[in-house]
Order: sequence, then structure tokens, then C-alpha cells
Amino acid sequence: VEDALEAVKNATNEQDLANRFKEFGKEMVKLNYVAARRQQELKDPHCRDEMAAARGALKKNATMLYTASQAFLRHPDVAATRANRDYVFKQVQEAIAGISNAAQATSPTDENKGHTGIGELAAALNEFDNKIILDPMTFSEARFRPSLEERLESIISGAALMADSSCTRDDRRERIVAECNAVRQALQDLLTEYMNNVSGLRFFFSLLPLLNGDTISRARLTASNVGETSAAPQSGPLK
Repeated sequence: VEDALEAVKNATNEQDLANRFKEFGKEMVKLNYVAARRQQELKDPHCRDEMAAARGALKKNATMLYTASQAFLRHPDVAATRANRDYVFKQVQEAIAGISNAAQATSPTDENKGHTGIGELAAALNEFDNKIILDPMTFSEARFRPSLEERLESIISGAALMADSSCTRDDRRERIVAECNAVRQALQDLLTEYMNNVSGLRFFFSLLPLLNGDTISRARLTASNVGETSAAPQSGPLK
């Protein structure tokens, strides 16, 4: 189809244009037939919508292409006719590319891979949620911060691949990016909270040798409450 389209653009006169556009029309019929079948096979509704939109754009602009090309051949010295022909030609090119992208985005194999990827991402998120629940008494920033940050970035990389998919709508892509940034910040806030609680607990226990029995009991109770609240903050899941 691309070759036939380029031939239309390079037509030198109206008769040549008519002949070349006839061949382009034949290729268009073939492409539309294949695209319609592929649209029915696609399981992802967003990919089906993209395919339908691309087919509609191709049908609309292909009709305009002949008229725009004819006007340019009649008035090649008029800048407006050239600009209009080039604009319509570009629209047809983009529509063909849109059909190709939608058709290749989720072949049966790709769909299975996509579902597997989503499942793996969900499992990784669940595992990460469990990893961030730590005992404040054993928390060490040098030990836990690098591993938690590395694990989170791995999860975010998987989410980024989903965001970059041609089947992902712009609004959803922006939402994924925003959620990734929010989770990054949530982890930093959580680690800071752990560090603050660890400092508080160490201070309490450093005073124990100086306190009487009743005061020690109250200190231990307070430390226990601090330990419980430190485990409460959790990062929100990616949506």
C-alpha cells in the first residue's frame, strides 16, 4: 500500500494520477479487508478502537487525496494546493501506520505475553507490600533502603512498558506515570518514618538503666505503641 501511495504522489499529470490512483484503490480494498478481519480478532477493546479509527481515517482521507492531488497537478505553482496535497498525503500515511500498529500490537502471542506481564506485575506488587512491613527494632537503613528502592524501580520499569504500549490511551499513560511517581515518594516517606521511629526507640531504651520499675513498664508500653504505628504506612498500589 505504501508503494502505491507514493506512486500517487509522484503522478506527473491527471491521466497518470487516475491510473496510479486506480492501483492504489485496489491495494486499499485488500488492506481494508485484512484490517477488518484483524479488528474482529483483537481482544483488547482499545486496540479494536484504534483499528476502527485508523480505518475510518484512511477511508476519509483517501477520497480527499485524489481531489487534492488533482488540484495540485492543475495548479502546481500555487503553494496552497501543494500544502493541501501534502497534508492529505500525510494523513493517509498516518492512517496506514495506525492500522499496522493496531494489527501488530496484540497478536495472540503478544496478548498472552501481555496478560502474563500484568500477572507478574501484580505479584511483584503484592510481594513488595509484604517486604515493606519491617520490625522497627531491626530496621537498618543501609541494609533495607537499597534493596527496597531497587525492587520498586524494577516494578516501575514493568509499569513503564505497559504505559508505552500502543494500546494504552494517553490519559491512562499519564495516570500510570503519576502513580509511579507517587509510589516512589510514598516509599521515601515510609523509610523516613522508619528511621524516625528507630531513633525514638533507641532513645527510650538508652534511658532504661536510669528508670525505676514503673517507669520502665511505661517506657516499654510506649515503645511498643511506636513499633505498631511504624508498620502502618504502606505504599499505594499502582492503578
